[in-house]
Amino acid sequence: GLREASLETVVPRGSSDRVMVVLGEHAGKVGRILQREPERGRALVQLGRDAAPPVLPLPYDSICHYLGGGDDD
Repeated sequence: GLREASLETVVPRGSSDRVMVVLGEHAGKVGRILQREPERGRALVQLGRDAAPPVLPLPYDSICHYLGGGDDD
């Protein structure tokens, strides 16, 4: 019964913490933050573990701290 406007995503502070994309075409994918751009409210996020994983600039509102299991769990 919560409205979306009442929710806030949490962007991790640690450099090795993982994030999940929660909005947009990459929603549900997990990655890690390579660089933060607080003045723009976004981060460069590397998705997946492929040989050449994509790196995307994503707004903070599109990502959240991911505490789920890893690929090898």
